[in-house]
Amino acid sequence: MGNYLNCRLFGTPEVSLDGEIVLFSFSKINAMLYYLLINKTVSRDELSGLLWPDKSDKNAKKNLRNAIYQANKSLGMELIISPNKSLLMLNDTINFTSDVEQFTQDPETYYYLYKGEFLKGFYLKECEGFDFWVVRMKSFFEKKFVETVHRRIEQDIANGVNEHVEEVIEQLMFIDEFNEINYQYLMTFYQQQGRDNKVVDVYHKLSNLLKSELGVTPNKQTKAIYETSLERILSENTTNNQRFSSLFYGRSEELQQLSVNFAAFKSRQSYQSVVVRGEAGIGKSALINRAIDSVSDEFKVIETQCYQAEENHLLRPWKKIIDQLTVIIENQELIDPLVWQKVIRKVFPSFTQPFLEVISHGETEPYKEKMLSDLMIEAINKLSQQQQLIFLFDDIQWMDESSLDLLTTVMLHCHTNAMFMMSARSVERYPLDKFINTLKQSGKLAVINLEPFSYEETDGFIRKKLPHFDVTTTIVDNVYQHTEGNLFFLIEYVSLLNSNTNLNTMTVKMKDALRNRFLYLTEEEQELVSIISYFYDYALIDSLVFLTKKSSYDIVAMIESLVSKNILVEKAVGDKIATSFTHVKLREFVYMNQSLAKKRVLHHRIAEFLESQLKPGGNDILQYDTIAYHYKHGKDELSGLKYRLKYFEGYLGFYHELFPVEGQYGVDPFSFNKEWATEQFAKINQRLTQLSLDDKQTDLYNLLRLQYLYLEGRFLIKYGEYERGVANIQSVLIRARELNESSYLLNGYKQMIYYYIQINEPKEMIYYIELALDLSIRENNHQSIGILLRLKGLYHMMSGNNTVAEKLLKESINTFMLTDEISKKYSVSIAAAYNYLGEIRMNNGEYQDAVGTFEKAIDLCQSNQALSSLTIFYINVGVALFALENYEEAEIYFLKAEEIFSSLNFYWKRAKLDAYLSILYAQKNHMQKSQFYLTQGEKHAKRMGNCRDTGMIEYAKYINYHVYHHDAIDDFLPVETICEYLNDYQDAYEISKLKEIR
Repeated sequence: MGNYLNCRLFGTPEVSLDGEIVLFSFSKINAMLYYLLINKTVSRDELSGLLWPDKSDKNAKKNLRNAIYQANKSLGMELIISPNKSLLMLNDTINFTSDVEQFTQDPETYYYLYKGEFLKGFYLKECEGFDFWVVRMKSFFEKKFVETVHRRIEQDIANGVNEHVEEVIEQLMFIDEFNEINYQYLMTFYQQQGRDNKVVDVYHKLSNLLKSELGVTPNKQTKAIYETSLERILSENTTNNQRFSSLFYGRSEELQQLSVNFAAFKSRQSYQSVVVRGEAGIGKSALINRAIDSVSDEFKVIETQCYQAEENHLLRPWKKIIDQLTVIIENQELIDPLVWQKVIRKVFPSFTQPFLEVISHGETEPYKEKMLSDLMIEAINKLSQQQQLIFLFDDIQWMDESSLDLLTTVMLHCHTNAMFMMSARSVERYPLDKFINTLKQSGKLAVINLEPFSYEETDGFIRKKLPHFDVTTTIVDNVYQHTEGNLFFLIEYVSLLNSNTNLNTMTVKMKDALRNRFLYLTEEEQELVSIISYFYDYALIDSLVFLTKKSSYDIVAMIESLVSKNILVEKAVGDKIATSFTHVKLREFVYMNQSLAKKRVLHHRIAEFLESQLKPGGNDILQYDTIAYHYKHGKDELSGLKYRLKYFEGYLGFYHELFPVEGQYGVDPFSFNKEWATEQFAKINQRLTQLSLDDKQTDLYNLLRLQYLYLEGRFLIKYGEYERGVANIQSVLIRARELNESSYLLNGYKQMIYYYIQINEPKEMIYYIELALDLSIRENNHQSIGILLRLKGLYHMMSGNNTVAEKLLKESINTFMLTDEISKKYSVSIAAAYNYLGEIRMNNGEYQDAVGTFEKAIDLCQSNQALSSLTIFYINVGVALFALENYEEAEIYFLKAEEIFSSLNFYWKRAKLDAYLSILYAQKNHMQKSQFYLTQGEKHAKRMGNCRDTGMIEYAKYINYHVYHHDAIDDFLPVETICEYLNDYQDAYEISKLKEIR
């Protein structure tokens, strides 16, 4: 017997001696050997207990001795030895190898030895401990293999080291069949070897797996590899007469569907004919031609084109089909050419004449159509036996009803050697819908609906078409806005980019294509689409009735006709019906062809109509923007600015009020863009400045300038730009007095109050509180009185007079509780008062009561959009919970506040949040995270210019260093200095903690 032993533990385990497999008498001998191979040295107690857990210690050790004896006997050598009575080990003088040993020592070199999971298929009955060990080792080696291979495999593929690559990648795929990276490795490997068909096979396998199991499609990296191989296959298979020669991009899922269908057709398995549907210019023909290019050498392609100009000419699309079939019949003589010609002449009496002169609706008789369909079916079935046929019908939306009926009959009765490919626009035509539904129900037809390219696909198309062009996000945004992902327009705009032409240019090709869309409209339809083009988003039916002086019934009938032609689309706007163009370029084309005088007159009429539809006391900010647009284009700049400012005030309303009134919330809070708002201020100011001298002499201009100064002033103050902001508000106060505009005077006073709150100057704010209260009482403005009572309560709280503060806050709440309607409208103001009451409880050390009061404020706000208010309440309840040492719940509230802050670009109390998050993470020993919030908090405190914010950050530094030993902090201030920054009455908890630690 030889002396070379090999042990394979990856995959199905195997022990061989001199190349011969060794079979042990029972499986626990194998288990003992495998365990020793991994662990090297083990105790007898450990191994006996592991393999015979149900036996007594004595019997287990007896069984172990027998197993050792049997193992050594079977191998003919002392493989398992015992250096002392308690230990067992493998004899290192014997020459043996193990795949696990080699892999463990040098996984980078021996990764290919991993042929499958550790001890695959091996288990012991009633040995739970051993089986658990096997599971752990499986996981360990699998993880090590995956980590090693992911490091190594990319390098091997790049360097052309092909040995073991394929089998190793397949192991990865077996381990995790849903990990796309593994498939990408294999596809890249095949691609580098020129095995593009294998790339396509792998992609199809992955695509089917993901779709059936997870309902998703492969990611863009996988698709890119697939598309590269597909392009190479297509370029190799196509001839000089290829149908599609320009850049083809995307549509990988649709191409896959078509290629799988072609493969089934070629092998005479189950397949379907296909109609590709989508809007004009979306790439239907490009997709079909690209797919046919890959198989045109294998099949005979017979094609025809349908035209809108010929949609009323009977059987016109079949003329070209018959011509091509005639040539084949004459060449192959499978059908008697004379019989063929005779039947054709019966249906088309003068076949040699120009087809348009031959036949029109009503000229054929049913028996002739039956004769033609029978002949076509027989001819196609016979000819396709010699070579499989693909029939291509382009733009079947223009096919006449008799042609569609003939196509339906032929497709239903042709054998499996003929496939029909069709393209159709997304139009509504009963004959077309009947044709598609009939064949779908019979299982003969599949429909592929093409959608416009997404933003990401548009980006990818531009970069692929212009590989050396600096494609920025701004460029992609601009192109996507103009094209909406339509392939035809994309190609044209890429050409504009390549030639450095302005993207607002409309190319000759675009104009021609768009002009064709409107050629067959009635005069009334032409007039309707011209009016709709004045609306940049949508036109309500009510507006169109007013502008056209037609009945709503007539308008709806015309819209339905235009919808069926895929020019317009209907949409619901609230409880009203509106319409818009299916593509932005359709609107642009119609609008650009209107005269300048007509544009001015009609825009002004639209603006006046929309203005008349506004509800008294309403706050429809989107309608304000629409009216502003029409007045501006109607050359009424002053009225345009009036509504632009009304829209802008509505947009900013939510953000400028810390505790807004219902109706002030403006747009979706998460859509707010500070940079855009700043840009709009500059544009509005420029438009105000450029108004004519006559306009500037009007009362409306003075009011608009006042409104602008107020909006910009409070915007600047909110974001800490105090000098300019306060200057604006002081100008508002002066102008409001001069113009006797009490509402702006009152708002100016309030803004100065908010400014002094932000910089923590209570002594200054009381001056403006008294002025505002006096004016509100004179104006009998109960809403303002309620708010000012709350602000006066805040002043007394900041000054340490909690008794008076609490009385005023409760009085403020009662002011807004007169009726359910009032309390609902001012719910956030009520919540604000509860918030200040909670702060009083907090500063009195009544932390549990404070939590309850803050939660009452939160409950009042959660049903509306007052997110800026919620951030304050979340922070305050978080601090109260922190004081109660309920740190986990405190963190939840702090993180809720942070989430809102990150979306709103809002800084009030932000530094306090940063301070407490820093303390919280220092407490958890997450020092890097703690330091992050300290650094961030310093920036926010500096921005707001509030000494309390600075005090909060310094407080956090002091706590982190002295309590949680954050050694990286070396610049904290002494307690006395920190307390000077903080407010004795509002920051009592923090001050008490500082003094306690000191």
